[in-house]
Amino acid sequence: MTDDELFLTAILDCSRSDLYLHPRSLTEAEQARLDLLRLRRKAGEPVQYLTGFTEFYGYRFDVGPGVLIPRPETEVLADELIRMLKASSRQDVRILDVGTGSGCLAVTLARELPESRVTAIDVSREALAYARRNSILNGTSDRVACMERDMFWFLDETPERFDAVVSNPPYIPASALESLPADVRHEPELALDGGPDGLHFYRFLVSAARRVLVPGGVLAVEFGDGQAKELQNLFAITGPWDKINIYHDNAGKPRGITARIIL
Repeated sequence: MTDDELFLTAILDCSRSDLYLHPRSLTEAEQARLDLLRLRRKAGEPVQYLTGFTEFYGYRFDVGPGVLIPRPETEVLADELIRMLKASSRQDVRILDVGTGSGCLAVTLARELPESRVTAIDVSREALAYARRNSILNGTSDRVACMERDMFWFLDETPERFDAVVSNPPYIPASALESLPADVRHEPELALDGGPDGLHFYRFLVSAARRVLVPGGVLAVEFGDGQAKELQNLFAITGPWDKINIYHDNAGKPRGITARIIL
């Protein structure tokens, strides 16, 4: 959809098809709101922040300043993990979502795997407010536990064990943050900055996830452009990982990695 179509569906609380099947003139107040949204968009604000929501995996997610906007690439991460967990025939699947942000992965996994329970952690209180809201919005609040936790502490200290750990951690190299598109720079730096080479969080996550996974458990993570080889090597030397697999996004780019723990 174009920006104007997105704005109008938000202003009029309707679908895109309704705009054309049931057209009508905007009221003065509605036109003023549209004009303001256009100005803010021209200044670089993300469309999703302006409308207050986005779609992920066919579900609606509320978003706004302080939370990373879900992206289509991450839907492929959800696809990969859903496929693996369904194939495993595990019952009462327990999933840990590290750095849940809007809750897009946690909620989607809970919706697509009805017998699952998801622990969704994030260090950002602002992001967790959205995650909790989205869990309620999508009817998963009884199976998604949103917790304000630092991943470094949680993965070292929790007594819980999980069938899968999933994460879309910050992976933009710090030196590249200033060159990001204007709308992306409106998103929280906490959710973007992956340290000097973009791999800061992966080095801890790949090692620490071993402690919280059950035998045969899965770690699934998204990564950025040009990071596939380094991450594949990281899994190989950290061990004991098996079935290390690089998957590609819809544009054909390496976008994530899945692996099983051998214990």
